[in-house]
Amino acid sequence: MQFNDIEKASLDLIAELAEHPGTVIAVDTEATGLNVASGEDKCIGVSIAAVVNSAAYSHYFPFNHPKGDNCSSEVIFALGELLENNLNTLLFVNAQFDILSLETIGIYTEHADIIDVSAMAHLINENKPYNKGLDSLAQYYLKEPGKVKDPEIEKEKKTGWQNTTWQQIWEYAVLDAVSTWRIYSVLRDTHQWLEVKDIVWPHKQDLIRVLLSMKRHGVRIDTQLAQKYVEMGEVRMAQIEKELGINPASPKQMKKLLIDDLELPVVKQSAKTGAPSFDKEAMLAYDSMLESLENPVAKLIKEFRGWQKAVSASYRPYIDLVDVDGRLRCSYRLHGTATGRLSCAEPNLQQIPKSSDKKWNGKVKECFIAEDGYTLINADFSQLELRLATAYAGEEELKEVFNEGRDIFTEMSKQLGMSRQDTKTLVYSMQYGAGEQRLMNVFGVNKAKAKEIRQNYFDTYPHFRRLNERCTAKVEETGEIKIWSGRKRHFEHRNDAYKAMNSLIQGGGADIVERIMVHCFKELEGSECRMLLQVHDSITFEVKESVVPQYVEKIRTLMEDVNAVTGDVQFDVRFAVEVEDWVPKEDDK
Repeated sequence: MQFNDIEKASLDLIAELAEHPGTVIAVDTEATGLNVASGEDKCIGVSIAAVVNSAAYSHYFPFNHPKGDNCSSEVIFALGELLENNLNTLLFVNAQFDILSLETIGIYTEHADIIDVSAMAHLINENKPYNKGLDSLAQYYLKEPGKVKDPEIEKEKKTGWQNTTWQQIWEYAVLDAVSTWRIYSVLRDTHQWLEVKDIVWPHKQDLIRVLLSMKRHGVRIDTQLAQKYVEMGEVRMAQIEKELGINPASPKQMKKLLIDDLELPVVKQSAKTGAPSFDKEAMLAYDSMLESLENPVAKLIKEFRGWQKAVSASYRPYIDLVDVDGRLRCSYRLHGTATGRLSCAEPNLQQIPKSSDKKWNGKVKECFIAEDGYTLINADFSQLELRLATAYAGEEELKEVFNEGRDIFTEMSKQLGMSRQDTKTLVYSMQYGAGEQRLMNVFGVNKAKAKEIRQNYFDTYPHFRRLNERCTAKVEETGEIKIWSGRKRHFEHRNDAYKAMNSLIQGGGADIVERIMVHCFKELEGSECRMLLQVHDSITFEVKESVVPQYVEKIRTLMEDVNAVTGDVQFDVRFAVEVEDWVPKEDDK
């Protein structure tokens, strides 16, 4: 086929689809790389798939192939008009990437109705398939093997398609759009989707728009400071390894350090061998134990692990992943956690630690710097999940503490007869469904004492016990629990029902933060204030220095008015937000 025939076919197809407003069009893009948000990479072609009057259409539009023919500007313009039309619905599997990729060729879809099929699948069943990528969804819902990998195509993809013509890529590219449409056709009629498409998806679509804006902005990084801490960490880890005489990074050598030398209990065993396990879950428990020990070996292990994580998860990724404009653009995903919290990758900025006097990660936040003339402001919900649990449970004494603005953990420590820090640890542990074993690990006590601590908590706050029992019973009966926003948390195994209350509260808190993000974005986003990051219960803004006081009050007011974004569901507890500099001043730390 001659290329002028492709050009004509492209225009004819666009004209045909334009005559049928309301068409659902699957869209997938190919680009020179992943950095489309910064403009470093650009879209080279667009695939679409659609069904009109029972006739299926699919097509690939080459626009920026370095080799071979490309469609004219006339085709780009026509395709843009089709995709920008708010009468159609656009389907994506990775909406944020493809929307930003389209923008590199001048196609802007901010007014189009969109559905991210990965996020759609997550709302339907967050457990299966575990991976919500296109291949996994196709295997699970279409019962087909994943895309067959062509070694030559994969090689060219890694080079940014430098030697690939439209003929070579056509079948590969079109298959993604067709698969996206077919997966959607399976999901759209499920009762799970019909339950949420009108009450949950409109908010998720708004959130995608916010996340797109955040990715366009990125956040500026002080790479020299990050490099300084990488070097400090590597030197200190080498020193600690020498002092201990073994490598604390080796799971095989952790038994000697933790169990033989420090006499800590075995918290988990390998299912295969029965030997002590030192996987991620087990090490979280050991980290809690090390925190309370004064033993010098324990302190060295803690410091080594602190540096190891800070260097590998923070300082080095900040250097390696920063874009050419000096800004870091992480990828927020709506489908990465079972409870519904946003997940984050490349790098994971959900784990930025608070400023502290810890040598290894206390200065991580200082690697994030504002644009000249601006300052970074962090707005953090105070005890969001505990306030939500209090409202759900109807613990009137705690409502009173919150509504009067008193310190909740000080008041609870008096009622529980524990220190404020132990009270805080206990509350968060119980919110995460802690049983006796978890409390034994956290507090370093025997089973009888852990049982006593747990019993005392529920005796003091009986409404929390009843809420927990109601949530557990609901999941045991139905296998799911409904969040205030209308979405549901599904449980594969009824014996996981003890996690139900945590899902209700953590999922509900996540949905509050998402709605507040959208609310703040609509009210505040502009040249003076822009949203850059979301870390669990906090939102970070870059604000023009001359107007910081005004925006601090605006941000606090908008975020504390939670009932303004929850619709018919209203919570009778006061929500509080702390708004402060991203890196607190020395006298505020």
